[in-house]
Amino acid sequence: MSQLLRRGKCLILITAVLAATWHAQLSAQETRRLFPNRSLMPDLFAGPRDPVTKGEMLVVTENPTEFDGGAEVEVAIGVSLPVYRLAGRSPQDALVVGAEASAFARFTLQVLERELVATDWVFAVPVIWHRGHHWMRLRYYHTSSHLGDEYARRFDLEGVNFARDAVDALGLVRLTRAAGAYLGVRWAYNVHPEESRRWTARVGMQLGHLSGRSAVIPYAAADLEVEQDTDWRPRLNLQAGLLLPEVAGRRAIRAGIGFLTGPSPLGQFQGQHTTQLSIGVTASL
Repeated sequence: MSQLLRRGKCLILITAVLAATWHAQLSAQETRRLFPNRSLMPDLFAGPRDPVTKGEMLVVTENPTEFDGGAEVEVAIGVSLPVYRLAGRSPQDALVVGAEASAFARFTLQVLERELVATDWVFAVPVIWHRGHHWMRLRYYHTSSHLGDEYARRFDLEGVNFARDAVDALGLVRLTRAAGAYLGVRWAYNVHPEESRRWTARVGMQLGHLSGRSAVIPYAAADLEVEQDTDWRPRLNLQAGLLLPEVAGRRAIRAGIGFLTGPSPLGQFQGQHTTQLSIGVTASL
């Protein structure tokens, strides 16, 4: 009888170990996932070179280019994709690796040919940690810029070799259901031109919640960026508008107006001052 009891206890122990192992493997499978939900990639409403898809009409009152102040258009094609969820199961506890890319093109409307002035390319690999309604992002960040061929021929100019490879950290704290504040810093370890300096700091605040029953939801944001390469002169970007109804279960599209003043976000005109007003539509895809 005692031998039978010992065998029974052994069987129960083996069953318990197998069940625990199976449960751990199942939990890991549920936690780790390739291409999880897009909501795990948070969006910032302001910032002239965050990866987005957009079309904007601009009125430039201080132009860093050879053109005088006037009308311009900026378009961008971009995507922000969560690639792999390392831990957690929701936007409140997830750890996710993603990929971001966008190409920005600036056109002038001051000549009949509607010339391409410059393009800016952005590619990034972020690791985002969600904690409740807050999040922190560590990121590899690359940007490069090229002068438009027509613009270069018109003014007989040669573009600079503008490029940055950098690492940055940015965290957002949710102050209320609809308000968040963020702070970030970036260090470029590979810069062109080689004499460029390397540090960038960024702070901002945004109002607006991505969920709600209303057809449209108002939003507003302020983003302030200072760069060592422009002698710490601030670039202020203000945005306000409406978050449009949901597409595929999320509010990905917003329409609004913007104001930007400070060093130009166009890499080929880095350090030159600009002031511009904009109206357009932006999609975070």
